[in-house]
Amino acid sequence: MPQAGERTTGSAPSPAHQGARLRPRLGALDIAVQLWRAKWLMLAVFAPLCAAGLAMAFVLPQGFTATSRILVTPGDRVAYAAGYVSAPAELELLRSPVVAQKALAKVTLARVYPAIARGCRPEACEGLAIAEITRSLSATAADTNPVIAVEFRHAEAAMSAEMLNALIDAYLAHRADIHTDTLTDDLREQRERFEQDLAEADQAVRAYLESNNLADLAAERDTLRALYQSASGELLVAQSRLRQAEARLEDYRIQIESIAPEQDIHIEDPRQQTLLALQMERQEKLSRYREDSRVIQELDKRIEQAEDYLDTGAGTGGIVRRGPNPLYQQVEAAIATLQSEVKALKGQAAELKTQIAEFKGRQRRLVELEPALQALERSRLVAENAVFAFSEREVDARARSEMARRGDKAIRVLAPATPPVEGVSLKLPAIILSLILAGLAALAAGLVRALTRSGFATPGSVERTLGLPVLAAIRKY
Repeated sequence: MPQAGERTTGSAPSPAHQGARLRPRLGALDIAVQLWRAKWLMLAVFAPLCAAGLAMAFVLPQGFTATSRILVTPGDRVAYAAGYVSAPAELELLRSPVVAQKALAKVTLARVYPAIARGCRPEACEGLAIAEITRSLSATAADTNPVIAVEFRHAEAAMSAEMLNALIDAYLAHRADIHTDTLTDDLREQRERFEQDLAEADQAVRAYLESNNLADLAAERDTLRALYQSASGELLVAQSRLRQAEARLEDYRIQIESIAPEQDIHIEDPRQQTLLALQMERQEKLSRYREDSRVIQELDKRIEQAEDYLDTGAGTGGIVRRGPNPLYQQVEAAIATLQSEVKALKGQAAELKTQIAEFKGRQRRLVELEPALQALERSRLVAENAVFAFSEREVDARARSEMARRGDKAIRVLAPATPPVEGVSLKLPAIILSLILAGLAALAAGLVRALTRSGFATPGSVERTLGLPVLAAIRKY
């Protein structure tokens, strides 16, 4: 009969459905009941494992941990090839097997790990010792703290301090070797290679200049520009003077046609002398004034009056002699001088035109030569910049190497390791670990037993498995 409060509705599952649910479906309570029923199995698993763990924990030897502190200064005084000094990088360097190998060579394997030295093969001794040193060494540093805490654990107090000091010394020597040996030589080789390239570029530039009759293209271009401007200016001046000389020559040729080659000389008549003086004055003024100027017109009027006076015959008299006309000779000499000047100016203009044409041709040639020369000079400039850059880096690397070799202040040991007074035992952690492992093994055995049983631990398991309500449960006595 169903008990009060129990659900009686529902349909019975089919046989196929029952066959598919033969294995019990367990809940948390079912698993707890099954674990309780498997308590003796769990105890049988837990007891021997716990006993073995406790036995191993009690035979663990006592260890001594020596400590030291290393100050890492990340300031801007010392910059190494990979960047500024940083604690993470120094940690990796400190944990390097090379450091352990150098420290082991200093202290010797027989003193540090005599058991390994007695029982190992000769070819494997060093590897086993380095592995043990790496396990015993601990180095930590915070991101914001420049101090590296270094610890080394050993069965002997004195050996733990000695080995830790040897490791720190090996670390300092190893980092000095890293920052000293390779970089300076590589930079020197690169600098020498670029110096050779620079010498070849210089030779190519000189050969190019010599083959094209050049000393300095830029300077010659500036000189040609100045010469061209000067010759052009002189040509303009010469052409202007030539036009002036030709105009004056034409004027003198016109004047000489109106002047008689001979004239009366030794004229005792003062009127004739006055007329001659006026004519001479007019000829002299014509070189400075135009025909229609007021000065020439005044002289023409006076000459005309003097000629009219002479034509009237009033007061004529005196002795007249014929001779060369000085005015004619003067104009003739001026014509000859101007002809020479015109000829000279024409020759000067022709020479200047020839020079200007040569300057233009040379400038065009320089324009044609400039691209190739610029390419050679760019190659030379690249090689020169490379030499300069690698020289600076080489000097800087050499300075860093010297500082590293002498022991720079970026890495300082705050206090060397001293033998610890008290040892550290791992018995308590080993006991706790053995208890945890034994308990986990026992629990795993109980779970395996609970999950593999085919019976029903509780009425709820029957209901979940068969899909039928449980009307009553009878305890077996």
